[in-house]
Amino acid sequence: MNYHLMIDEKFTNDFIADAEKYAPHKNVYIVSCYTKEPRFVNSALVTLVKSAKKYWFSTIANKLKKSDKVFIHWLDRRVYDIVLSLPEEVEVGIFSWMGDLIATPTYLFDKDILKSTSFDFFNKHKKNRFDKDPQHGRFYNSLLFGRHIWRVAFSPVEWRKKKQVMQRINLFFHWNEFDYQWVQDHYPGFRAKFVYFVYEIGLNENNSYLLNSDSWRTTDQITIWLGNSATISNNHFEALDDISHLKDDPVEIICPLSYGERTGSKYTKQVIEKGERIFGKKFKPLLEFIDREEYYAMFNKVGIVVMNHIRSQAAGNVFMFLKLGKIIFMDEKSTLYQFIHSKNAQNIYTMRQLKNFSFNELKKMLDEKQMHKDIGSILDMDAKVANLKKYLN
Repeated sequence: MNYHLMIDEKFTNDFIADAEKYAPHKNVYIVSCYTKEPRFVNSALVTLVKSAKKYWFSTIANKLKKSDKVFIHWLDRRVYDIVLSLPEEVEVGIFSWMGDLIATPTYLFDKDILKSTSFDFFNKHKKNRFDKDPQHGRFYNSLLFGRHIWRVAFSPVEWRKKKQVMQRINLFFHWNEFDYQWVQDHYPGFRAKFVYFVYEIGLNENNSYLLNSDSWRTTDQITIWLGNSATISNNHFEALDDISHLKDDPVEIICPLSYGERTGSKYTKQVIEKGERIFGKKFKPLLEFIDREEYYAMFNKVGIVVMNHIRSQAAGNVFMFLKLGKIIFMDEKSTLYQFIHSKNAQNIYTMRQLKNFSFNELKKMLDEKQMHKDIGSILDMDAKVANLKKYLN
């Protein structure tokens, strides 16, 4: 049997559908859910738990067989003890999103993934800071604050344990070998085998939202898509500076902020304040969660995409923008940029280049760009299917 330790996130349903398609009735899905109702997961096959650790040791551990496999879909402190308790014969894999491996409890890598203004904001407003949960009252927030203090104090212990967990991993499921190299460089003793896998991200040729990807041509305006979420690793502040020279031109800036931090967080508010200060009403923050088809349909009107991450992030968005032939600007340090660049993808440029392009030059680039419809030259879906069949059966 395959035991999947998962969280309530937007990729979880898609993975379950794939697993049941290629290895039906061989999977148990344990989903940690910390809200009254799950926000994303709607599969009838999942077991929703508040504590994966308690559920595991009370329900699963005693019946685990040496031939069983355990797969982690988000590595956090709640599963460390589970992994470290497993018999040596039990194979352990991680389907990596990278965010869980980069966001360490001791903030080891924040200077590597944040640019200067974002790093200063992080140190001043976020590092070791406690954010109240507005859905709960004073007493509950007092308990949360106590837990926060405990976590900060014991973060060095947690980091040591996390490294031990990574040394126990046998299989690293991911699509980007540049990320795999990053993990090898930052986690001593990590020796897991790289296994090709990519989450389903809606790149189906037949989806109706792909039919009008050049609708931006009906206007002289350029719509710029900025970032993918309300997380500081987007480096929004620096990205807004990099496109500020376009403030007097006919542009529209769409900035998704519905995913990540709360819409009322200090970070989200300051991104909006800066965007509106530079661009006024041309800056359009997205603050409501939108389902994937509607979200991707918005891509049709976009001409320019700005993804200012240094860490691996926003891959689903970037691949869809590539599919639609959009012009994308990324930081050259990004492992995602390095991966795409290694595939000789069209329409990919660096953030350093963006600062030097005028509105008219960007408009000309859009008129002359080539569509990159063959996403199969970048992502190997056949290898993904083969590996799911191999490792889940």
